[in-house]
Amino acid sequence: MNVSKAFAIGITTIGFILFVLSQFRWQHPFLDSLSLHTWYFAIGSFIALSFVPNSRLIRVGFAAVALPIFVFFFTEFVSRTDIGNKSIDLTEDDRYTLTEGTRAILTELKDPVTINYYVTRDVDGTPSAYKRHIPRVDSFLRQLEGLANDKNLTLNFIDPEPNTDEEDAARLDQVQQIPVTQDDKFLFGASISSLDKKTVIPFFEPSQETQLEYQLISAIAEVSRRETPVVGLISAHNLASGGQTNRGWLFYQLLQRSYDVANLGMMPIESLGTEYEKRKWGDAPNYLDPEKIKVILVVHPAGITPNTEFVLDQYILRGGTVIACVDPLSLVAQQSGGRPQIPGMPPQGGTPPSSSLPKLFKKHNIGFKESQVVIDRKYAPSNNPPVLLLNEEAMTAKDDITLSNIKNLAFGYAGGFTGGSGKPMGPGLEVRKLVESSYAYTFVTDQTLNSPDRASQLRFALGSRREGDEKQTYVALLSGIFTTAFPEGDPSTKEGSDENETEEGEDEKPATEALANGIKTGNLFLFSDSDFLYDGMAYNARRMFNTQVVEPITNNGAFMFNILDQAVGSEHLVGARARGEVYRPFTVLRELEAVSERKSKENLDKLQAKEQRIEKEFQQIRSQMSSAQEAQMSPELQAKRDEYIKNKVQIQKDRREEKKAHQGRVDLLKANIFWRNILYMPLGVIVIGLFVFIWRKQQTKAR
Repeated sequence: MNVSKAFAIGITTIGFILFVLSQFRWQHPFLDSLSLHTWYFAIGSFIALSFVPNSRLIRVGFAAVALPIFVFFFTEFVSRTDIGNKSIDLTEDDRYTLTEGTRAILTELKDPVTINYYVTRDVDGTPSAYKRHIPRVDSFLRQLEGLANDKNLTLNFIDPEPNTDEEDAARLDQVQQIPVTQDDKFLFGASISSLDKKTVIPFFEPSQETQLEYQLISAIAEVSRRETPVVGLISAHNLASGGQTNRGWLFYQLLQRSYDVANLGMMPIESLGTEYEKRKWGDAPNYLDPEKIKVILVVHPAGITPNTEFVLDQYILRGGTVIACVDPLSLVAQQSGGRPQIPGMPPQGGTPPSSSLPKLFKKHNIGFKESQVVIDRKYAPSNNPPVLLLNEEAMTAKDDITLSNIKNLAFGYAGGFTGGSGKPMGPGLEVRKLVESSYAYTFVTDQTLNSPDRASQLRFALGSRREGDEKQTYVALLSGIFTTAFPEGDPSTKEGSDENETEEGEDEKPATEALANGIKTGNLFLFSDSDFLYDGMAYNARRMFNTQVVEPITNNGAFMFNILDQAVGSEHLVGARARGEVYRPFTVLRELEAVSERKSKENLDKLQAKEQRIEKEFQQIRSQMSSAQEAQMSPELQAKRDEYIKNKVQIQKDRREEKKAHQGRVDLLKANIFWRNILYMPLGVIVIGLFVFIWRKQQTKAR
């Protein structure tokens, strides 16, 4: 028995079994998903193809019939089974692949989560951008549903028709109605709920496609979280209502959405009584508890007192995480009136522009030059040198989870960290430098930046270069078992020590003893700038359909939230938040276009020079004539004028022809590239295939 007959018998047997199974009510669901006639056609075609006589022409004929039938069967199989819902992400940055953090959150869901997804699918006049974005959101939500643990994620696709219960439900869920015509409205949003918690995405903005995964997975994490982590905030700024507007920092608004923010002020212990009572933490202790407050964010601690530094010191010793954003020259502080009226003199009112943690920095050998701003020639924009536009090259710890998907950062008037006195920073600690400067940097003082001769001094600074092997560190992490920066104990107890004595003359012991050495691993994140979290550096806000849309303009906010998420134990969110836009130019085409543009520019420049020359000549002639002479122009002058007009018309024509020629050259380049990729490659494969076929046929004949 030859191979073709054996294959035919096998196919026939499978077809017979499938036919028998299809006659019973207990048939397999797999069979239900397929049209039975496709099986019959496919089986019959292969049987016919296998048993035909040894005629090549007849076999080719049967193959021509069998192939489209088989393709039809295969497409039916794919479209009617789960295989058709699978996809392969071939993008460079895996933008359509869920991150491991997202998968972990979905698989660890303990309580049921419901997503009501509202989208109006049949409205005339729906913006094309939304039409393209809808399938993307559809597909992403189905991915989430498929990965959820124990089917704890329920996804409801709702198409709310006008004047229906579904439309009322969308309104109750606070999904934003987008007007498309005078009478029609478009809905494209979702509500996410679990137990008694609920959050809303008013609408899915197409321009925020890169934030889609984080939008949804952070909402799921928020409603499924049984206890909201507390983030302590210490700042000389009023992030809640300060800034250029009374709405507060956009970063602070986003911070409140994810965490329970405890505004500790600049005197944390004194302000914590009500905070502890409100949150039922018990009586306020004399030390912050890392188990209660998961992380402390310090933003521009200008004028910080030793008492407050001691609170941070003891918090770190107890295993807490402090994120310190200090600044040599805060732009926000200057806006608040912290700019000195006379260079070199202290500011008159407002928030001081410079900040640091002097006690902690000295103890852990952290060098930080107050009132001195880094000018980094490699990352400085020409129009504003004190600003740092940092790319991935500056992010030296590329394997750090907090830098996951971080592509760009922008710092304004930042300083730099080094080891103090030429020694490494953080002795006895693990030091991880996350973002660093180039070697081409220098420092300028606040006096220089506020001086009338600022521009010339900055140009001089840009031309200078520091020679050496040590870079400045913009962001660093110190981790390990810390030693106190206050070996003498709590500085607040040294003030008025007589008051701490009881009537019996014994010293009253504090509620908690001060630690000299750490009892758990602590973490200290250092940022050499605080303005990077402010509006215009991290986020912008715009109104859309009566709703405020907060848009990231850099990865500044994403970077900070990555650190916060990791610190509070929500590291699963890291990596999902900052998917950057990917721009892939056609490099070869751009280079060829540039050559054509240079050629066209040369020709246009020649035409422009010619036009200027004849224009100048004609103006000289006109200057010699009065208005009367112009009215009665001599034949010679009239001929020159006609020649001038003729040349002007010709130049305009040549200019149009040159632009047309340039466009023609570009179109020809595009056509060549198109045919080179679409036609030339397949033709090459065909030629090679024919060559191999002829060679093998000759080899067969030779045998």
